[in-house]
Amino acid sequence: MTAVSEPAGVGLVENQPDGQAHGLHGNMGVLELIFTVVAYNGPVVVFLGFIPAAILLGNGVGTPVAILVSGVLVTMVAVGLIKMSGRLKRPGGFYALITAGLGRVVGLGAGFAALTCYFVALISVYALGGIALNSVVVDLFHGATVEWWIYAIVMLVVAGILGYFNIGLSAKVLTVFLACELALMVAYDISVLAQGGAHGIGFDSFSPHQITSGSISIAFLFAIGLFGGFEATVIFREEVRNPDRTIPRATYGVIALLAGMYALTAWCFVNAYGAAVVLDVVTKNLAGSAPDSVKDYTGVAAYDIATVLLFTSCFALVLASHNITARYLFNLSADGIFPRRLGEAHHRFVSPHRASVVLSCVSLLTVALMAVLGVNESNIYARLAGLYSYAFVVLLVLVALAIGVFLLRDRGNGSATGAAVSSLISCVGFVVTLFLATKNFTLLTGATGAGKAALLAVMWGVTALGVVMALVLRSKKPAVYAQIGRQ
Repeated sequence: MTAVSEPAGVGLVENQPDGQAHGLHGNMGVLELIFTVVAYNGPVVVFLGFIPAAILLGNGVGTPVAILVSGVLVTMVAVGLIKMSGRLKRPGGFYALITAGLGRVVGLGAGFAALTCYFVALISVYALGGIALNSVVVDLFHGATVEWWIYAIVMLVVAGILGYFNIGLSAKVLTVFLACELALMVAYDISVLAQGGAHGIGFDSFSPHQITSGSISIAFLFAIGLFGGFEATVIFREEVRNPDRTIPRATYGVIALLAGMYALTAWCFVNAYGAAVVLDVVTKNLAGSAPDSVKDYTGVAAYDIATVLLFTSCFALVLASHNITARYLFNLSADGIFPRRLGEAHHRFVSPHRASVVLSCVSLLTVALMAVLGVNESNIYARLAGLYSYAFVVLLVLVALAIGVFLLRDRGNGSATGAAVSSLISCVGFVVTLFLATKNFTLLTGATGAGKAALLAVMWGVTALGVVMALVLRSKKPAVYAQIGRQ
């Protein structure tokens, strides 16, 4: 399918032949795909908010190593993911891979879990983005304070409009935003290293004593969450140039960039204050420690830019989350699980336009409900972001097991034993992480009592609903059942 130029820049694509009315198409290259996926992680959000929290609650000064080791674990499952995706050559992300490896019943449960996982992430960032935009307006432009949900709705409308068009437009927007975020983080890292940190550049973070200090389990739980969305390289399979070449390069590129960028910045942050005092700093000033460090090392102008980039990072995360969630809804609809019209691509933009519109409407209703109920916006982000991390680990367990089973079963099509073993080893690591996540669910989400029970019920209840629905379809609608997992 050949893209044609058009002045508005909305990524028009030639009309599809009648037989391709359900397929998505695009022309993303390796860098566009990498930037689209990395934007989902919100690098500035991670830098200003997550890294200080990981140092405080995890293994302290040893946080950079926890990030690197988690990157290795994710790479192990990515090896199998790429091998399996290359053999299946079908869209659907984790939903399709888990179905192929573990069967349609588990696959549909995983599809529902993935849809919920990314929708929860989307809603959480609407809350954080509303807070961030209000901070820009009040702190930089001395404007009036506005309720978070008003700004959230503005973000929602813009993300919905961009999501309606071909992925090429969103990719261009995300590339610009992410480039600005990376520029800030590189400037910060260089400034800290050039100025020698607080007491000279030290390597305490890599000492066995620091690596094993604090709570190692919490450190790895948080660190694995940093790689959320790396599977999106597979979700966009239909919308990239030469997927057999682009997807492997982009997948490894995403993991390498995330692991290297976050580990380096975490190490520089430790040196910015000094290994001996950084824990005291984040304990006393968790929210302000990273922004203050930016001001100290890169200047007031960079601090102001960081304030703006915190919002743009949130918006980029919103747009990436919207696009990923819309494609899960599109794929489930194309299989007949939801109304099939939601699984039809736009005839000009070859985008999941109806799925995008429905997602925007559901998001709007959710944000409006939270506004009416007067839910505290900081609680929304903390609890839903924690629930997202938990759901992501559940999906990693399932996909790592599915990849291992599939590749061992499919050895007749070529040797893949190494990739299968790699995935199964990573599965063990993810099972341990899931156990720790369940054990520390209150710390992960901030929810206790009925709130904790409700969040766990949402995650496991939705997964169970998918399993039950698959069983019903197997009995009542075998034709639809046969299509589960984009088969």
